[in-house]
Amino acid sequence: MMQNSANAGGGIQYSTLTITPNSISLWGNCQKRINNNVILMFNYGNTSCYTCLHLKLRSTNVLQVFASSQEIISKCFTNEGSAEANCPSQESLQTRGETAEILLFKTRDDQGVFTQKQYCPIDGKYYTSYKGKNPLRSQECVGYNSTVDSCPSGSTLNFRLRSCTFDSYDLRFECLGHWKGPRDETFLVFTDSRHLEGQKPKFRCALYKQDRESGKIDMAVSRDSTCTSDLYNATNGFETFVLAPKTENRWPPEVSIGICSFPKWMVGTWEYVRVEGDTMVYKDHTSFKTYTIKCVGVQEGGEKYLIFSRTQCDEEVFNCMRIASRSRNILEFQLGTNSSNNKDVYTLCSDENFDDNSWVTQGKLDISSTKQTGLCPITGEYTGHIPDAPELCAKLWSDCRAPDLMYYQVSDCSGEIYEEREYQCLGHWQESNLLYTYTERRDVADGTYECFVGSILTDKEINIKEAGEHCQRNIDPLKYGMKLTKTKSIYSCVDRTTTNMPQFGPPIPTRFSTNSPRRTTSKSIDSNEIPELPKKNSSAIQTLSVPVLCGMLLILVNQI
Repeated sequence: MMQNSANAGGGIQYSTLTITPNSISLWGNCQKRINNNVILMFNYGNTSCYTCLHLKLRSTNVLQVFASSQEIISKCFTNEGSAEANCPSQESLQTRGETAEILLFKTRDDQGVFTQKQYCPIDGKYYTSYKGKNPLRSQECVGYNSTVDSCPSGSTLNFRLRSCTFDSYDLRFECLGHWKGPRDETFLVFTDSRHLEGQKPKFRCALYKQDRESGKIDMAVSRDSTCTSDLYNATNGFETFVLAPKTENRWPPEVSIGICSFPKWMVGTWEYVRVEGDTMVYKDHTSFKTYTIKCVGVQEGGEKYLIFSRTQCDEEVFNCMRIASRSRNILEFQLGTNSSNNKDVYTLCSDENFDDNSWVTQGKLDISSTKQTGLCPITGEYTGHIPDAPELCAKLWSDCRAPDLMYYQVSDCSGEIYEEREYQCLGHWQESNLLYTYTERRDVADGTYECFVGSILTDKEINIKEAGEHCQRNIDPLKYGMKLTKTKSIYSCVDRTTTNMPQFGPPIPTRFSTNSPRRTTSKSIDSNEIPELPKKNSSAIQTLSVPVLCGMLLILVNQI
């Protein structure tokens, strides 16, 4: 859905559109792609109409569309060249307001499944004040009687407005996505529960900024379903909130002693985890519970930690956590399958309380001065066919100028390209005769991670298979994976004979992390060379993983 029109009284009309692999219902068929700019063609009898739009996926549920001007959105060109000349430039996209923009809100996926909820980036409990722009009467809530929390689901912000110039009121923001905005601010898109009563638009956009020292949050909300109407910054919008953190309940005495802390290499910000000293905040994207975890004790060897956790709904239990450093950038951990109200170290930290095949995999987000990334495990160029769809060809290659990047392409084997993807390798490690590679997608929404596992058949052939977001174990890449064959060997930047890497826009900062201790249970690899076959048994099968999109298999086969 997209906003079609808005009036001064707050009424919003929406249009429904459908996006297929080669068309957008309101704008036409895909004629040409230039990086993230797409030229769309609409046929009006004997006349063709061309429009150039820039597509930016902000989250699973939010697609942002840019045009060089508002006029181009409603009009089009009679030839492709004119449309291409009027594509949004990279420079214009960097400055807010330089281009016309539209938000598209996903209501169903390509299988007809309703939109999946998303975690809100704001967690914790807050007091809040409120102020709304209403020319007829004052709209304001002051004092510390209004509150905000995210119980029972981390996908919802619950506002309980009290001591207001209007009657007490409860409202809910169901989060759809968020992304980095200007001046250290963050965009947040959500559905507003007030639309059920016809008071506000269904979809809203906000800008917020949190003070790192005090934890205070300033948040401003737009007037309609855009990020531009009466929304200027985190303190100036159609509606404004100020959130002040509430004092948390005291921790039990056996928890607050502070006799243990998490490893220093864990300290920092990961995908769903923040760690500082003896405290870890974990956002479980399956249950949508936010756990504040305190370290209570550590087992000898430093692999298992007795913990005490509290959810955003104040549910408190003891449990045990198993922690593993897979590479400089990669953390894996497990929570025991059984928790307890008692501090039962022996039972909670026993091996029987953990599932060896279930880990939570996390990539580090912090940038450190070490400037060391997780290099990809291959060099050169590989080609193969999509399993169960031999008419589709796949190509994987790396570039010597950026050894932590890899590129993947799917075509119809005759040359027409269906999909191009870019991955940044965060690291890889060997485990149980398999090698796992954890990556971040750079050509889609920020925060999209994928894991892959694979095996070496010979020094020229590899089999790879996707392993989900959290590096699922017990996956056989030889049986279910895709075979790729090296077509071009390692090459240098001086003699670039392989395919040039695709351009997906301006380069983004490389991700770095602090050094982490090596584990004896899993070998960490920090180069982009293929591991040598064992010399004692040259016929033995070794393993290798490369971050190539085997997940395209399901999507492309469904499309066919």
